[in-house]
Parts: sequence; structure tokens; C-alpha cells
Amino acid sequence: MKKGKKLLFVFSFFLIALIFLSVIMSADSSNLIQDQKNQKNNETDSSLSGLSENVYNYIKEFTSNNKIDSKEIKNVSKLDMNSLPKDVDLKNVNDANLAIYQIEYSPNNSEQNKKVYMITYSTDKLEKQSDLIISEDKRSLLNFGINKKINESQFMESATGIVGSLNKGYVMMRKGSITGISTSLESLGGDGSVEIIVYKNGNKINFGNEFVISQEGTKKDYDIQSKGITEFEAGDVLSLYLKISGNPSIKDINTLLEIITE
Repeated sequence: MKKGKKLLFVFSFFLIALIFLSVIMSADSSNLIQDQKNQKNNETDSSLSGLSENVYNYIKEFTSNNKIDSKEIKNVSKLDMNSLPKDVDLKNVNDANLAIYQIEYSPNNSEQNKKVYMITYSTDKLEKQSDLIISEDKRSLLNFGINKKINESQFMESATGIVGSLNKGYVMMRKGSITGISTSLESLGGDGSVEIIVYKNGNKINFGNEFVISQEGTKKDYDIQSKGITEFEAGDVLSLYLKISGNPSIKDINTLLEIITE
């Protein structure tokens, strides 16, 4: 064999070996990347292990719809209907197929865990129910009223009969929001208007009830708003003021102020 042909043969053999080695290394790299992905997925879904496939898939969809990253989920557990936590307050539930799952998650993988509850019918069918989510928010009603005949503006009384003021009323113990107000009263005649004004720390809030008085009879009004619009902090004072314009005469004013606390 001539020297030139021998060198060409050696070079060709070396090139083929190099290409073969590159293919092997590329395959190993792909396998490594896939193994890492599988490991990551296993770590992500480890908190959902032990659940049936239907429950697993439904919880994944439920948390995704509620903007909870599956990577943030720390634990999922089915609750005992006879021993529900205080966060879950269900009234008149008699469906034997009702199931409640507690989902613990850590927003942005912080140290503080939060909880949401997924409620569904039949753990086998997992029929979807709209708006069946209970959060950690606590809903409360603050009672205000006046049980006498009046024809001039004044602050309303608390449930204990204490007359409020700009700096005297219900003291909030937690951060939260005002989400609703309802009022009923009896008109004794006259013409004018009645407005129920909410004060926070002596400052008027643009949320309340209002009535036009022109004849005798019972009147009622209610308004609601979303959480987060009218917020308060722990230590803030809420009081209600009844403003009368014109010359109406009213009695038996009963008002509920709805709040949500975290």
C-alpha cells in the first residue's frame, strides 16, 4: 500500500471513530438530561404520591386554576368529615359522597405554609364543582343598631349598647377587609334620606347603605364588595354613623357590617 493511501485510511478511520464517539456522548447527555427531568418531576409530584390517578390529575388542575405552582405543594391529605379543622365550616352537608382535600403549599417556596381546601363529590367520579374552595379567611359580622325613634344624625350603638364615635367602636384584631353591609329600619314618615356611613379610625369610607324616605314602612338595603377593596389593619377602629337629611323620622335601625380577616 502506498504511503499516501495509508495515511488517508488512518485519517478516515480516526474520523469515523470520532463521529461514533460523539454520537455516544450525545446519547449519554440526552439520557442525563431526561433523567434530571424525571427526577425533578418526581420531586415536584412527591407530595401527591399515594393518590389515585383521578384525584392526582384533578388536584393538579385545581391548583393550576388557582395559580398555585405544583412545585410549591408540600402535602395533600383527605380530611375526616367527622373531624374537620376550624378553617372548614360547612353547614347542612349530608351528602355521603362529599370529599375534602387539604392542600398545603408554600408560596414561592417560602418557609411559611398556607392551606386551601378542595371540595368535590365522589372520589371516584370527581365531579367538578364551581367555587367550592374554602380559604383561610374568616368571615365575621359586626352588629350595630338603634332601638328608639330618632330624627337627627348620630353614631350607632354596638351590640353591647355602647354608642360609637370617630375614635370609639369595634377594634380589629387581625388584618382584613370590609366586604358587606346590610341595614333594615322602619320609616315613620317625613321626607328626606338616611345614609349609613362607615368610619375607619375617624375617616369616612366610601361604602355604606342609603335610603330615600317618603312614606311609612319597613325599608332595607345591602351592598357587598370584593375582598381587598376596603382594607384594615389590626388595631384599626370601625364605627358607623347614621346621617339624616331632611325631616324623616325613623326607628329600629339594625345594621350588619361584614368583614373578612386573614
